[in-house]
Amino acid sequence: MKKIKYCFLLGIIMAFFTSLNVKAELGDFGFFGGISDGRDLPKTTELLLDDDKNEELESIYKEVNFLSGRPITLEGNITVDMDEPDEDETMGSYEADYEYNAVYTPEQTDNEDEEGAEGEDEGASLTRSITYEVKYRKEGSQTIKDFGLEDPDDWTETITANGQTYSLDQDRSKSSISVIEDKTPGVTYYKGNLNHRAVYTSDNGDVILDMNGTFYGYNCAYSSTETHRIDCTVTTNDWQMQYQLRPSVSMGKTLQYTSNEPTAISFDGNYQEIMQNRSGLSYNIYVLPVQLTYEVEPTGNVSIDTFNNFEQLIAPDVSYLKGHFAEDDIKRLFSMKILDGDSKYYQPSQAITRGQFVEMLVKAIKLPIEDTSSNRSSRRRQTVVNLVFPDVLPERADYPYVMAAYKAGLAVGRDNGHFYIDSPIERQEAIVILLRTLGLENLGLDPTPITSFTDDKNIASWAKKEIYAANRIGIIAGDDDGRFKPTDYVSKAEAAAFVNRLNNYMRNDLQTDYTEHIVNYAN
Repeated sequence: MKKIKYCFLLGIIMAFFTSLNVKAELGDFGFFGGISDGRDLPKTTELLLDDDKNEELESIYKEVNFLSGRPITLEGNITVDMDEPDEDETMGSYEADYEYNAVYTPEQTDNEDEEGAEGEDEGASLTRSITYEVKYRKEGSQTIKDFGLEDPDDWTETITANGQTYSLDQDRSKSSISVIEDKTPGVTYYKGNLNHRAVYTSDNGDVILDMNGTFYGYNCAYSSTETHRIDCTVTTNDWQMQYQLRPSVSMGKTLQYTSNEPTAISFDGNYQEIMQNRSGLSYNIYVLPVQLTYEVEPTGNVSIDTFNNFEQLIAPDVSYLKGHFAEDDIKRLFSMKILDGDSKYYQPSQAITRGQFVEMLVKAIKLPIEDTSSNRSSRRRQTVVNLVFPDVLPERADYPYVMAAYKAGLAVGRDNGHFYIDSPIERQEAIVILLRTLGLENLGLDPTPITSFTDDKNIASWAKKEIYAANRIGIIAGDDDGRFKPTDYVSKAEAAAFVNRLNNYMRNDLQTDYTEHIVNYAN
């Protein structure tokens, strides 16, 4: 029998991981105060087919322009072509290209020859092209990205409004954006600052637009959001105007079961995953030019129509679980392919192993896994692999999932370096791993916070922060006596409930908790 050689070479396995770009991207609607209809989140079928549709974004776009001294809503499209840092590089650079084209379209009147109301502008338009050189460096899970113009010619822009043409003076215009990203296994969080000075020449002299703002966002496989707050000043030889823009774009996926109509059909119903975008822009004008001869509302809102995308998912047969507390959780996870195999043989009362729980999490948060197809076709050759855990061997079906979790920082061994892949997992162990997918451990700022559970003293110190955070965001709760039972083994039913609550949090509550509670940005 030919021996297989194992060696401890960190990093070799990284080359075998497929790279699925399953998330929305930073700056999908640009950095100039506009909004777009966003980038689609991945569908289950696309992921199973390894179908990457996120390389370039072409999207509906709206922006409110104030160069003429009043708000004019422009609508058109934006094209974003932005690379991403190489996973294996700690420092480097890449390009981010943005193309904007938008025009003002007045509402149609009964009489086509009738002139618009005072202050209307039928000839407003915007054409902008900007290419940033993005320099980045990585430190641990965080990445610093600095967007800058390598050459003044990398930013071209022409605006027409109120009968005037405004041409960007490239030599006097500046743009700078700086972002910090924190990539946790399941969610990428980011915040940044932007600063633009656009100097335009026109027949009436120079017009200077200063934009200074902050933005926050996150993205994951089930939802994404990005919100900007930008303070702006328009300065001419004769007047000045000050206003604030608050654009926000969110994408979210919901999962719901629908019964069939008519009932005379071969199956009772199925799940639908519904993807919905929400794009809105509000503005507040603080200082109006006194020279204006027409009335301007000091506040306003612009939005892009919501559009729903649907994907049909199969509802498994779990009739044997009728009335079980985890019936719905198990059905949902089978429908999303987080659980696989024959649903009729899922044993909810059986203790779940560490390997099985990690595999569920990896599938739930859409981590890329190792492509082992090339290895199968070359088994006759001597194979050199990275044996991270001595008890997790490459021939196991769950090996690629444990390795994906290891690469993402989810799976860690015990003191002797073993993973104990076939051992039952304790409740406190499961919650620690689960909270790492969200990166929200620091909701318990005290290193060993006191939880609300009556058996808090039985919770290991290394698990206190994660259990405190999981309870705070609603993923876990106490039993009728207020106990958490940290050292009890997790059943397969409980594991399905934990993972489904994680999914629901990433679908729904994360947007609210991130934008309002965590960064306190909505106020």
